[in-house]
Amino acid sequence: MLEDIKKERQERLQLLKEKLKSVEDKELVSLIENVIKDNETLEKENSYLEQMAYVDTLTGLYTRRILPKVRDIGSVIICDIDYFKKVNDTFGHDMGDEVLRGIAYIIMNSIRIGDVACRYGGDEMLIILTTNNEKVVHERLNDICEKIRSQFHLPNFEVTLSVGVVFNNDNEKLENLIEKADKALYYSKENGRNQISYYEPLKLHEKK
Repeated sequence: MLEDIKKERQERLQLLKEKLKSVEDKELVSLIENVIKDNETLEKENSYLEQMAYVDTLTGLYTRRILPKVRDIGSVIICDIDYFKKVNDTFGHDMGDEVLRGIAYIIMNSIRIGDVACRYGGDEMLIILTTNNEKVVHERLNDICEKIRSQFHLPNFEVTLSVGVVFNNDNEKLENLIEKADKALYYSKENGRNQISYYEPLKLHEKK
């Protein structure tokens, strides 16, 4: 609906520009052209603000507001940074922010066109992949987790992820898939963290 309104508004502006070509009153033309420019500037600013509403300013990931717009869902993944509170308490919130940004950067550079990654809340990150191929997903997540483990060098502390995954094999609603991925994440955390667990069938992969 919003896109249709924008398109209609742009078409009206274009029509007005065409009509101005036949107007002889140069002062009137100049006045209307300035109004059009002001309107276009406002449109750009509104578009930027609208886009920023979907982006988490700390990590650069999407916010959860993007979720209603997601259509192509092959698998849903929830990642939780293990003992993240300890990072903040021991090394300070600035380091905690650096860890969040670093992990977000690794995730963003590990997903493909059409995939979506967002900061779901606090230190939880949600990834929606277009593929539901278990081998591809597991290899990609292993690569992400390995890069994260080697990225940070904190004294007596290894930064790791607990991960829950569900595959969209039955064209389920996103909220149902998120709930299942969250259950798989809980399984990972309850069984030692630093691992990937899958929902249906729920199986625990070896810790890395």
